[in-house]
Amino acid sequence: MSPLLLISLMIGVFMGALDNSILAPAIAAIGHSFSVSPAAVVLAFSIYSVFYAVAVPVLGKLADRFGYRQIYAFSMALFALGSAGSALSPSLSWLVAARVVQAVGAGGLFPVAQAIIGVTLPPEQRGRALGAVLGVFALGNVLGPNLGGLIVQYASWHWVFWINVPIGAVGVWLLSRVRLARTDRPPARLDLWGAALVALTFASLVLGIQTLQSVAATGFFSWVVGGKFLLAAAGLVALILVELRQADPILDVRLLSSPQLAPLLLVSVFIGYALLGGIVFSPTYAQIAFGSSPFASGALLDTLAVGLGLTSALSGNLIAKVGAKPLALIGAAGTAAGLGVMSYASSSLGGLLLGLTLLGLGLGLVQGPLSYLALGAASRRDQGQVSGLVSLTRSLGGAAGITLSGVFLGQASAKLASLGGPGAAAGVPSGASLASAPAFVRRLVVHTLSGGVLTGWHWAFFAAGLALLLTPLIPGRREEGAQPASRGEA
Repeated sequence: MSPLLLISLMIGVFMGALDNSILAPAIAAIGHSFSVSPAAVVLAFSIYSVFYAVAVPVLGKLADRFGYRQIYAFSMALFALGSAGSALSPSLSWLVAARVVQAVGAGGLFPVAQAIIGVTLPPEQRGRALGAVLGVFALGNVLGPNLGGLIVQYASWHWVFWINVPIGAVGVWLLSRVRLARTDRPPARLDLWGAALVALTFASLVLGIQTLQSVAATGFFSWVVGGKFLLAAAGLVALILVELRQADPILDVRLLSSPQLAPLLLVSVFIGYALLGGIVFSPTYAQIAFGSSPFASGALLDTLAVGLGLTSALSGNLIAKVGAKPLALIGAAGTAAGLGVMSYASSSLGGLLLGLTLLGLGLGLVQGPLSYLALGAASRRDQGQVSGLVSLTRSLGGAAGITLSGVFLGQASAKLASLGGPGAAAGVPSGASLASAPAFVRRLVVHTLSGGVLTGWHWAFFAAGLALLLTPLIPGRREEGAQPASRGEA
């Protein structure tokens, strides 16, 4: 792989990762700019998740069919265009529409980057390239919150989007300097019915996961919650029936039952749940249990991110020395250990820091090997689809982790509200209202709300345990049918 190609892949992945985390500090500023509540701004984040889930399998397949370099360049350009549209947004509706464009572009960044590595490098060289890509992914997540806070404080929220435009332009320019042959695929009609059913199925599933937070008010079997899961199930059945008859399906559903891929995809779901279910309310817990400031509690995640970045960057060399499957097992064990410490030994700030550090180190060791094993389990013509499925399952697990953790904290907040605790209406009391409360009330608030966060961590620990148990079921790299393309083909 040429250095220019690897750099362009790293730039695209870095841009997508940075966008994942840089926006959080800007939510309040965006709401103020459009005279809407921060809760309304969350719509721009929710819609992004929906369209990202739809775009990942579709762009993965299009990359397999029309060429990996072409689709990757298209994805970077589309993401930059959506970023510019977001920065220029005169209203929240415009911002939501621009975020849809961004999400579609993001759907082709990480999965197609992995696929390009799979088709251009032999197995023994893939680990280092995957390590480099995962390293910049972690770096983007580390820099995002702090950079976003600085931008909002000293410039304006528009620049959290504008920053993607020059990054994307450089990435597309570098990719244009690399001459790669396009993958030959037999001519076949584009599977539009399959694409529509993919959109219906995964959009309904993501929306259903996101609305689980309202299950206490509406009940699971209401249309608001259960109806979306029912629609997703019906869409999946229709998708399977349609795709089994297609000569060139947009999503080859046979991959889902492949003995090489099925356990790997399940592990990916549980690792995604463990990651976001474990970290989403970690700063909240530090504020409640230890009285940490918002800045200090947010900085706690830097310990996780540094460990994640370090082991992600090292995972490529470690795959060559240890092997992908043993390394994935070590990473899954580290992930479970970190969440175990957070769940049962985080009564002190030191315990929480230890848990977050172990979690980051473990996640960095498991994600690279999973990508490596996925590339080895796929034929050359299906690298984009398989990489997309791994990314999609991890995202779905992460969405479930965030939502269910929010449900548990919401239940704790409702219990506190029924007792009339300080700040009950807002769910999590402010430091001022809690400090002014009597000692027994403070103990009640801390115990109740921190218990809600701990319940979420227990579930994340359970998910990590399932990942650890399933990892040995993943077959080793399959040699036959998984050889890379001829040099330069992508």
